[in-house]
Amino acid sequence: LGGYNMLEAILTTLKIMGWLGVVLALVVMVNTVCGTVFNISSKKEAFSWGRLFKGLGKSLVFYLSATLMGIACTMLPYINEMITKAFGTVLLSNDILTTLSSVGVLGVVVAAIVSLGKKAIANVVKLANMAYETEEITWNVEEE
Repeated sequence: LGGYNMLEAILTTLKIMGWLGVVLALVVMVNTVCGTVFNISSKKEAFSWGRLFKGLGKSLVFYLSATLMGIACTMLPYINEMITKAFGTVLLSNDILTTLSSVGVLGVVVAAIVSLGKKAIANVVKLANMAYETEEITWNVEEE
């Protein structure tokens, strides 16, 4: 493994998380646009810049947290090797930790997409159902 390889692995993880950022940005845009249009059109609420930026801010914090979790998982095998060299004791094999690291990064990526994707899909469905709603016309006959 070695120190240089850890930097290389972290950069690879950052590249993966960068592509995750592109996917999440698209999902957040779909979620935000569909949710906002639905809520305004259905007269549930008025448009609020504050609420919009609060939602975008939460998405940014979510993405940064997912990225840091990915980096932490990537570093595990390298830290284990450092401990092994320093103390001469193998706690877990590097093969196991490398596998767990890969699964950890993949788990973070999948969890992030699923979590935000569910909301986006729900808002797309709400908006689609709204497009097909028909108004009920009633004829009240009033006699004078």
